[in-house]
Amino acid sequence: MSKENHYPEFVARFYDVIYDTIRTSVDHDYYLTKMKNSRGHVLEVGVGTGRLFADALNQGVDIYGIDVNQTMLDQLHLRIPASENHRINLADVRDFSLNMKFDLIVAPFRVMSHLLNGEDRLAALRRIKTHLEAHGTFIWDVFVPDPVLCSKGLEPTMEFDGFWKEGKRLQRVISVKPEPSRQINHATMRFIWDDDDGKHDETWTFPLHYFYRYEIEHLLHIAGFKIMDLFGDFQEHKLDDTSKDFVVVCGK
Repeated sequence: MSKENHYPEFVARFYDVIYDTIRTSVDHDYYLTKMKNSRGHVLEVGVGTGRLFADALNQGVDIYGIDVNQTMLDQLHLRIPASENHRINLADVRDFSLNMKFDLIVAPFRVMSHLLNGEDRLAALRRIKTHLEAHGTFIWDVFVPDPVLCSKGLEPTMEFDGFWKEGKRLQRVISVKPEPSRQINHATMRFIWDDDDGKHDETWTFPLHYFYRYEIEHLLHIAGFKIMDLFGDFQEHKLDDTSKDFVVVCGK
């Protein structure tokens, strides 16, 4: 995972404020249901600020999490009791090692897209497979590539315009520059916000790999996974030409 994908403090601080507004709860609810139906330990890869993790923990799921971004984990620790901090590890999915196996491992919200080359993706999948129980399940999602976005990119667009706390405005502007030869979109997010010491304006650029269907299937085969299902959305509809997401369900 490249250093570009390490989240700055200002990104982590405003993460939940923004995504609670601009995203629906459909992926959150999907993963939460899978976690609650699990028969054993659950691992969330890319646990982030705990958008999903905290709800699962509060509903009795025996959940653990890893993330490579300390800034994101700092936000997560604010929302769970200190007695539960042992469930969280600062670790890289490519080389993590925990002393337990899991009935369910999930990598929500495009986590796998932060792995920019085949070597890293295979390393991550092999570590996940090592930590999966014999009859366990690994579920992950990535976006279906938009041909226009992946060829023409996106001009600066206001994505969020609201308040991060009473009287303090926050705006986020996003733009995308494509690099088709590497299957990467370079996203730039500009954050403009009010704080007690005045107005702030910060920019962060990071790369995201996009996957194609047969790439996913081939990658999982090489890593030793069996694909159980490949859905086109979080309602588990069949993948078709209108699908916006790949929702991948696989096991050993």
